[in-house]
Amino acid sequence: MIDDYWERTVFAAPPLAGLDRFDDSTAFDWIGLHFSTTGSKVDWSTVREGHSHWNFSDASELAASVVREVRRLATDESIVEHAGDGVSAYGVRFRGVDVPAVVAALLEIPEHHYFLATDRSWVVAVSFEGDLDIVDQHRLTQEGRSQPR
Repeated sequence: MIDDYWERTVFAAPPLAGLDRFDDSTAFDWIGLHFSTTGSKVDWSTVREGHSHWNFSDASELAASVVREVRRLATDESIVEHAGDGVSAYGVRFRGVDVPAVVAALLEIPEHHYFLATDRSWVVAVSFEGDLDIVDQHRLTQEGRSQPR
């Protein structure tokens, strides 16, 4: 089974081994309640304030940018949640200080990735087509604007 493969080869090895696991439907339910969707995908074109988007043709540049952005948003002490919409059977939680190694390992899994602050103040979404979308509500608060729906 494909889930067994990923469990044995990826989630059982460092740096993913031992991470706190959770039912990632809670993350997807929250995303579905707070963002417009088209089919099963977030319609990022409807997110105006606090949203940034990039597209990368180079997978290495995409991975480096994702690590940099999640690290920028997460403090050392904060907890980051990851939900994958493909082969990951569950979500994982990890500390902000562990972002570089954990995010790089998770990006090796061929699926769309969602990294979220536990307080949902920011979301980083990554597609395997090279899209990087970020919604940062801290930026909205700092600019004095209302938060997205």
